Amino acid sequence: MNKPSKPFLHQRVLVTGASSGIGFAVAQALALAGADIHGVARKWQQAPPTWHTHCADLSVESDVKRLAQELQQESKPLNIVVHSAGAFAAGPLADFDINELDKLFAINVRAPFLLTQLLLPQLVQTHGQIVFINSSAGITSKQGLSGYSATKFAIKSIADALRQEVNAEGVRVMSVYPGKTASPMQEQAHKLLGQAYNPSNLMQASDVAQAVLAALTLPPSAEMTDLHIRPMQK
Repeated sequence: MNKPSKPFLHQRVLVTGASSGIGFAVAQALALAGADIHGVARKWQQAPPTWHTHCADLSVESDVKRLAQELQQESKPLNIVVHSAGAFAAGPLADFDINELDKLFAINVRAPFLLTQLLLPQLVQTHGQIVFINSSAGITSKQGLSGYSATKFAIKSIADALRQEVNAEGVRVMSVYPGKTASPMQEQAHKLLGQAYNPSNLMQASDVAQAVLAALTLPPSAEMTDLHIRPMQK
């Protein structure tokens, strides 16, 4: 049987961190598959004209709550939420700025936790799907990444627990663990870690987006729980 060319036609999708990198690529792939995109970023330089754009600083609780209220104002509930927004910082634990750690947890953990909590009734209503764009650092921590990895391990735990809580309601929860992917955040990471940045040697954001899209199109009898993607060039 041929798969429909637009499997997400008229589905309402929220993607955070949608102005660049993996978030933009995932939103773009879902839009091409028919989805009605609500993209979130701190600021927008330019966005596809058919997208609904929202500005929010996800480190600020009032912004997260305002965003949820904006999304709840429409009568049609959400079908998919993709948490792709994130912050990165690196440095040894011995002198890592504790305020920087608080910022990492605010954006990488607290924001997706709270936003999911506020939007969960809509996703239960639609038997929807929740995607957490994690990181390979959420599986194995490395020198200089104790703070960042801690947030990624935390969001893995949240996703794993949430899955057990909402599967019975028909809601699927997936964690995605990309390896090094060409993106503004990866460029920042290379700079902070003192590494040369060559995007042609890395996975492309569109690679991750296509893998996410394939997992989201699984029939309702199956669920992709953990999706690990690595660049071919090691």
